[in-house]
Amino acid sequence: MKKILLALISFISLSLAGCDADYVIQDTLPYVDGEKAHVVLLYGQSNADGVSHNEYLLLNDPVKYAEYSEGYDNVLINFVNDKDGNTSDYAFRKCTLGCGYTETCYGPEMGIAEKMSLAYPNETTFIIKWTVGGTILKSQWLNGHKKRGELYKLSMDFTTKCLKYLKDKGYELSLDGICWMQGESDSMVSTPQRYYEDTVAYVNYLRHDLEKYQNNIKFVDAGINEVEGIWVVPDEINNAKKQFANESDLNFYIDTKAMGLSSIHEPEDQVDVAHWDSISMVKLGQAFGSVVAGQ
Repeated sequence: MKKILLALISFISLSLAGCDADYVIQDTLPYVDGEKAHVVLLYGQSNADGVSHNEYLLLNDPVKYAEYSEGYDNVLINFVNDKDGNTSDYAFRKCTLGCGYTETCYGPEMGIAEKMSLAYPNETTFIIKWTVGGTILKSQWLNGHKKRGELYKLSMDFTTKCLKYLKDKGYELSLDGICWMQGESDSMVSTPQRYYEDTVAYVNYLRHDLEKYQNNIKFVDAGINEVEGIWVVPDEINNAKKQFANESDLNFYIDTKAMGLSSIHEPEDQVDVAHWDSISMVKLGQAFGSVVAGQ
């Protein structure tokens, strides 16, 4: 299993080399005059993409499935998963099931949407999501020398174009938080100390480059799955995440182990132990949303 995962990481690294993107945000929103709106950014690898299956949510929690299928009138999303994968076609649309790795999957965006809708029922929330599965913080989001890497630049290009579009539409934006679900790949190729240092560099770049939109942006990190036999040093990577979270009131850590999140049940015919089960993904998204909304 580890050899397969390492091979996949290597393949993705090669396939991303030299790639470029020209994001043109589709004009689908009406003009508003100074209307306040909230923005949540969602970045990371495949568990941020969302590989939790809609069909298992229907099976395990049909009430939540119906709620998420309908979405929330005041929460819109613009997303790019795996760059050439499932997208919203660069347009803001209602956040519903199907914004995951494929249209049959979902990610943390659903729980985030739920909590933001509850926290701000009379205001609009925009989720900007840019994710690529199987990718490495130290050499892809960064460039190996703690500088802005290819994925960082692409994600920031998409993000800033989305933010500019919303401002041009007349919104008064509050950039409430950055949600980060990543680290599985780094547990196989990095060290805990290096992961901590890379996180420091990565978040410093985010806050610096987004400063024109918001000062003191929350950074909400989540622990990777510690299931035995998959990631090499997941507990140590999570300790590095905790270390960073403890250094500032603006940094937060979601303890997925303490929450009891699981990846060992679905799909039933061939369990995908690398990705959160359906109910666990709901809980992860809700945890992100609660922290961002200050609940």
